[in-house]
Amino acid sequence: MKGSQKTRTMPVTSKDIAEKLGLSQPTVSRILSGTQGYRASTETRRRVLETAREMGYRPNAIARSLRGRRTDIVGFHTGYNYMSVRDAYMAAVLGGLQRVCDAQRVDILLLGVFHGRNTDDIYGELVNGRIDGLFLHTSAEDPLVAQLAQSALPVVSISDAIPQLPSVVADDTDGIRQTVEYLWSRGHRRIAYIAPERHMISVDRRVETFREEMAKRGVQNATVIHREFTYGDASEDDGNLDQTLETLLALPETPTAACCWNDACAMHLLRSCSKRGLRAPDDLAVMGFDGSLDQNLMMQTLTTIAVPWDTLAARALEVLRAQIQGVEVPRETIVPVTLLRGETA
Repeated sequence: MKGSQKTRTMPVTSKDIAEKLGLSQPTVSRILSGTQGYRASTETRRRVLETAREMGYRPNAIARSLRGRRTDIVGFHTGYNYMSVRDAYMAAVLGGLQRVCDAQRVDILLLGVFHGRNTDDIYGELVNGRIDGLFLHTSAEDPLVAQLAQSALPVVSISDAIPQLPSVVADDTDGIRQTVEYLWSRGHRRIAYIAPERHMISVDRRVETFREEMAKRGVQNATVIHREFTYGDASEDDGNLDQTLETLLALPETPTAACCWNDACAMHLLRSCSKRGLRAPDDLAVMGFDGSLDQNLMMQTLTTIAVPWDTLAARALEVLRAQIQGVEVPRETIVPVTLLRGETA
């Protein structure tokens, strides 16, 4: 038996896992398939998922199809430990996916953020056969990425590029070019960029492009402030942006314009300005990036770079379905963005 395992060429099955663990095949199959209502102890579930990963188990797509398992169900998972409907950015991403999937008669399953779960557990939940493919919203540094890149599960990274996986992203580079060009045309020469501290390829691209565009215009060492700020509801207070504003005002040459990483950051900065009695754009012009906020609910319409979220979602679904069908897909798909002129810059 041991010799046959060493020379195995056939895929690992639930029966193989059951034999190794001394469990019944139905028990293992139900855990691997995520059968609803089936109760198994946490320890048994952990052993099955861990052994499945160690043995290289992958759900059999043909068997799933014959059992009616391929029902056009795709999943969404975020690695950022938050998923709130009050978060305008997340609402824009999920709203786009929901509308596009609904139009294509594809069901989308929102998978939990799995607070407190280790990477192996999360991986086991994602590849347990419930979904045909996965929209992944995380950074390239997430350890889950390496496991998914080696799996048979079709995955597309949405919103931020991940080198190991097919990605569908907004055109960060052109968005920043448009931002700097617009502010420059409005007479601004002292422009600052506010970016999050966390490492993401989209952050790197935007910061690099900002510096390049400013350097082209004769501004060397353009001001870039890295500040971690609250992710979530833009209406909630974020003291870090108060600190950011103080940092801007304390610079030897106070900026006349600030480009923010996203719309929520821009809204927090505008609120900080209001606390200090500063007005946009007279005292400080403020721009966002993503177009996720409802402009009708704002005191001032925000000047921003708008991402067409439905278009991005449609491209992401195309890439994911192509993978499910075994078609080779591009490593990165870039979606054009547009400048949306508001009252803040």
